[in-house]
Amino acid sequence: MRANQNIFECEADMIKLLSLPYPSQYFYGRRGTRNISQILEVNIGSVIPDLVCIALPKTYQKDCTNYHPELDTLIISDLLKNGASTASDISNRNFVREATIKKSLERLCKKSTVAQIEPDCFKLRRKTFLYDYHIVSIEAKLSNWRKALKQAISYRDFSHMSYIALPTKIASKNIVREHCQAEEVGLIAVDRDSAKVVFKPKPQSPSSSKWIWLLSKTVGIM
Repeated sequence: MRANQNIFECEADMIKLLSLPYPSQYFYGRRGTRNISQILEVNIGSVIPDLVCIALPKTYQKDCTNYHPELDTLIISDLLKNGASTASDISNRNFVREATIKKSLERLCKKSTVAQIEPDCFKLRRKTFLYDYHIVSIEAKLSNWRKALKQAISYRDFSHMSYIALPTKIASKNIVREHCQAEEVGLIAVDRDSAKVVFKPKPQSPSSSKWIWLLSKTVGIM
């Protein structure tokens, strides 16, 4: 094999190495010891990460989860951010008709996700529980690290941490690591038979409600 030839024939070969038994290293502390759900190429709006890893709460039980429509996840995210609110408040913040919001709130109350604390005031029943989920998204590329970085930055919209995965020969370049550190995007070096974190970014809160929708679509919300 020539020195400049890539050891991988396609990105799919790299992605196989990014999954079991390695995903625990992408998380910080005790999150890496939890059960981790792995989803390949999930469509989230206009983007498709190569791999999404979700560290599940310790008390997670598949049979006790709910899968919510997109509007319902928007309301869950709104209540998580703003606390107890009226249907009118939620409607004004999200530019959705109040009647539509009320129907969504009725569904969420029936699922015991939301509680009605006053005639027209609602709150999440288990607000802190959502913080026990932790999402990592990864974009793999054979060579174009700049494109991978741009995509991984967009994944922070719905992820607590995002990474790019590159062949070790490329991931070991100083310029690649420096750009990842500047953007707080993780870097994974992938070799023929292993995947190793070169730089681990700081966790941050996802910037949109899409992370709630992602949880609901994939692993469900307890």
